[in-house]
Amino acid sequence: MIVNLCTPVHTCERAVITCLLVVCVAVEAALTAYLSIRYTPPVLYFNIQGNDRDPAAVKFHYTIGDKAYHGAGVKTTEGWQYQTRDVDLNGADHVVVHAVLYTSEGYILETTDRVTLELGNNFGRVALPGRRKRGAVIFRDNFNFINTANWRYEISMFGGMNWEFQVYTTEARNTFIRDGEILYIKPTPTTDDVRFSESFLRTGKMDMNEIWGYCTNSANYGCFREGQYGLLPPIMSGKIMSIPTLRYGIVEVRAKIPKGDWIWPGKQTTLFLDASIYNAYGDWPRSGAIQIMESRGEIFYSNNGDIGVGTVTSTLHWGPDTRTNRYTLTTGGQKSPSWHDEFHVYKLVWTPDALETFVDDVRIMEVSPGVNFWEKGGFTGTNIWAGGEKMAPFDKDFYLILNVAVGGVNGYFPDYFNYGVKKPWANNSPRAAEDFWNARNDWLPTWQGDETAMLIDYVEFRNL
Repeated sequence: MIVNLCTPVHTCERAVITCLLVVCVAVEAALTAYLSIRYTPPVLYFNIQGNDRDPAAVKFHYTIGDKAYHGAGVKTTEGWQYQTRDVDLNGADHVVVHAVLYTSEGYILETTDRVTLELGNNFGRVALPGRRKRGAVIFRDNFNFINTANWRYEISMFGGMNWEFQVYTTEARNTFIRDGEILYIKPTPTTDDVRFSESFLRTGKMDMNEIWGYCTNSANYGCFREGQYGLLPPIMSGKIMSIPTLRYGIVEVRAKIPKGDWIWPGKQTTLFLDASIYNAYGDWPRSGAIQIMESRGEIFYSNNGDIGVGTVTSTLHWGPDTRTNRYTLTTGGQKSPSWHDEFHVYKLVWTPDALETFVDDVRIMEVSPGVNFWEKGGFTGTNIWAGGEKMAPFDKDFYLILNVAVGGVNGYFPDYFNYGVKKPWANNSPRAAEDFWNARNDWLPTWQGDETAMLIDYVEFRNL
């Protein structure tokens, strides 16, 4: 291999705590692959470009001081990229990185030489340049296949504090690609799987590790339950979460929402950015959640259309604890005869000063914190976000969730609404899932084939 270090370009000034340095690597003469490091506090960023072999996956291995790390790259219009804020370079002398390129079969295609970014002694923050293109696409998935370099599955019965009625798995009937261009996330009765009978739901044991090989969330008995202590999840569904993350930028998703009684494309669903993978400020809702779009699958339109596929909403969740979640101050919505009938483009524009959401370029929510979200919420005591930026807790890396939930007892399906049909469970019932399942002859006829699925055409993250 040939390693070429380009001439360093220093633009350090005493008044500016930044240094610019270009580092290139040529992987064999025929490939001209360029591996670069950029550090713009607090973001450490790696990029590899120009490889003619077009790898199917790239993993970056790096060390900071005596600690070793690694991360999977994401293919973008600007090359294979990886970025993280979960590091601290203070006191480190340098960052060393190399990349491993893989074929689609998992074989190593190439390993680059190491590239080192020296951290200047006189400057606490060093940046490797790379012009940030306005509006540049930094992540896009057209869903020709489910790329596990871009997405990770939720494998758990955990339904949040909502105690929703589904179990999330990797089953192909629940998460699949059709025609090589559309992602389907579809809830189905658990008993549609020949492994799980009616008797199993009531007396069996659902061990996620045994059945699906691993479990991603053990909270609320998410990894193991026994039917004798309460009906096992009567619905199976899909939930995937993006490996790429975003902090300030534009998120755009072209999607078609599902239709069917008690289906919930919202909350930890459809276009939901969540920071809980980092929990920078603590457990939900302290670290915030950005609900780009939320809806209910009911086909009826009660209470002026507030329940059903005729309404989509956007919501921010934030507060010191669940009791003081100020989501009511940061919610907007848009009505239509039916959002289910066509694909629509749902968009988030997220800047260091505000968040806006849109459906087909019509704004449905606009939120500016003013001084900060602590004052906006009227909270007292010590500001738990005091160490963050103006937008805290919405100033960290967030990832995208795509999933479809069913039911739940947190009140999103209120007991007092006139649904046009009887709601089969009460939110205070200790047997809510069982009550729901026992009434399936009433609601299951509204689940018509693929109409129960959420369809996603593409997902895109862009720079501001």
